[in-house]
Amino acid sequence: MRILLVELERDIDMMILDQLFLVGTTAVSGLALRYLIITGTNETRRDRSIYFHSVSFGVLGFAALLLAIFGWQILGLMGKATTNKLVAIVSSLIPFAWATGLISKFFPRVEKPYIGLMVLGLTLITISRFIDAPLMSRIVYPVFHSIAAIVVISTPIMALRRGVVNSKFLLVSTGGALISMGGISLSFLTAGRQLLFFSQGFVLMILAPLLFLTGTLYFLGLSQGEEL
Repeated sequence: MRILLVELERDIDMMILDQLFLVGTTAVSGLALRYLIITGTNETRRDRSIYFHSVSFGVLGFAALLLAIFGWQILGLMGKATTNKLVAIVSSLIPFAWATGLISKFFPRVEKPYIGLMVLGLTLITISRFIDAPLMSRIVYPVFHSIAAIVVISTPIMALRRGVVNSKFLLVSTGGALISMGGISLSFLTAGRQLLFFSQGFVLMILAPLLFLTGTLYFLGLSQGEEL
């Protein structure tokens, strides 16, 4: 049993290339925050979506930095991390804030109800983690993350059809699809289950480049997609 545990621990060791991708993700998030601050300063009409996107990039960059420093163990896989209860909560802020920013930008009439829905989801995820309710966690985490994923993927497509953005804004949808697949797969692993072929080894192999690619596509879509 001890030999098997050692082999499992080796499987979650982080490679230098992973660390480079994670540091790159932090750098991209920093550039995105700088862009959002400049854009918000230059806006003649206050755009509330900038705040939500800033939260999303801020959490993404900080989470990537923590992963680069402390390794995959911080995710709580195999029950090794002391912060595993907070990981699911903090990581939920990324897609939730991302989706809320898009709703705020293109569907402002439903902004408040959607914020309420995301707050409800974050509250339920928090409760499920701190009262140690694995069944509840397996339900609420995928459900609310899927809702956010649908918004992130579909909203840029609808905005393009309405003619308010150009085709580069679809990069936001692509980034949303990538991070949603990785996030939902990771949520199954931390709950002790596996989604399809997304094993622990496979998820950890693709997670660092996935975060970097997601942040890059998200940033490019926002910065270049709204120029008509």
